[in-house]
Amino acid sequence: MASAALACMIMPVAASAQTPSSAPASAAADYRARLPQDEVIYFLLPDRFENGDRSNDTGRIPGGRLDHGFDPTDEGFYHGGDLAGLIQRLDYIQGLGATAVWLAPVFKNKPVQGEPGKEFSGAHGYWITDFTSVDPHFGTNADFKALVDAAHARGMKVYMDIIANHTADVIRYRECPQNDCAYRSRANYPYSRQGGVDGAAINQGFDGSDFSRLTSPNYAYTPYIPAGEEAVKVPAWLNDPLLYHNRGDSTFAGESSLDGDFAGLDDLFTENPRVVQGMIDIYG
Repeated sequence: MASAALACMIMPVAASAQTPSSAPASAAADYRARLPQDEVIYFLLPDRFENGDRSNDTGRIPGGRLDHGFDPTDEGFYHGGDLAGLIQRLDYIQGLGATAVWLAPVFKNKPVQGEPGKEFSGAHGYWITDFTSVDPHFGTNADFKALVDAAHARGMKVYMDIIANHTADVIRYRECPQNDCAYRSRANYPYSRQGGVDGAAINQGFDGSDFSRLTSPNYAYTPYIPAGEEAVKVPAWLNDPLLYHNRGDSTFAGESSLDGDFAGLDDLFTENPRVVQGMIDIYG
């Protein structure tokens, strides 16, 4: 993580270059001219707001709660809110005086993760595997466009919650079979040595900036992707362990707050121009 500001950002969304046909021209002009500091923003978690389509409560994923993540009796699991429900409630939100809606992430998440007995769902939206598709618990890409069009027709904006710091927890480290890897610092585990200062020389000439010389991710731990998950992330470049810091769990202090895995989530190497351009391509 290059900075705390990069972990979570928001941006307004334009569903298309055209004003929705149902929108008065004055409404369209108003929302496009309005400055961010003049907005009254209503923030919400789609899963906890309004259930407008019960057919997608399980994300159409077969199995039980530990497969699809739906269990409205458990605060850590999906409760059923979706984009269809949000569209139905836009008049209510606008009636409160809000001029914009800020959504927690709606991209496809890993439905459930966590060690046995400590499982949670991705209902909050911050465990993304596919940055190009709406999570099936919330609806479809077409539903998201319908939301943006409906908001614009009311002269409202939609802000997306942008995640560029990490992805879902997919990468594992061979040294930590229990998935409880302590943070390993750059001083004790430099990029130029495998497994510590006394390890074999690797990544010759890499000084933290010339990423063409970073060829091995095995400086602190030995990262690997479990069988069956090799291509789980979208776009495909996100499946390359070289594009992550791979230094173990953050302690939320010092260097680890930048390079550590936030609660085990795969921490992107945001200093790498490939990661920066990849995120620009996703959100641009």
